[in-house]
Amino acid sequence: MRSDLYAELFKQYQSSLHLYLYRMCGSQETAEELVQETFYRAMVSMKTEHADYARAWLYKIARHLFIDWYRKNRGEMEMSRELEKQSVENTYRTPEEVLAARERVKLIQQVMKKLPEQYRTVLLLREMNELSYKELCKVLDMNMSQVKVTLFRARARFKEEMLQMKGENE
Repeated sequence: MRSDLYAELFKQYQSSLHLYLYRMCGSQETAEELVQETFYRAMVSMKTEHADYARAWLYKIARHLFIDWYRKNRGEMEMSRELEKQSVENTYRTPEEVLAARERVKLIQQVMKKLPEQYRTVLLLREMNELSYKELCKVLDMNMSQVKVTLFRARARFKEEMLQMKGENE
């Protein structure tokens, strides 16, 4: 492939891949390393016929790299994420609203930690990164019905865990 195409792909997908990987691993530095490795591997292995599915291809590489990293670092890894750093606080909100928003983010983080990797991945890719079902099929190596079932189960499990956590906190 042409180097200008790689530069364009990097410019277009670097930030969303970084955000996805950060949400998966909880570390800015690790996410940056995994993004760099993702693009390196894409440059080495991506063929012209993959250009149509570059986004899905990149997310697939990133997911596999995260899984490898997670397996190596699972014992020492702390899964708490600081989504507060990503959210820009509105100066017009009251302190109570800011506190409530922070508590909700923390609750979502706790619920996401409880989900299996596959459920976290499918939820983040679909809901946060807005990948299409077709792209999810490519990234997750699943057919359309498997993606739909997995996403349905992930959403149901998320809701179930959320209700349970809310009940415990009240």
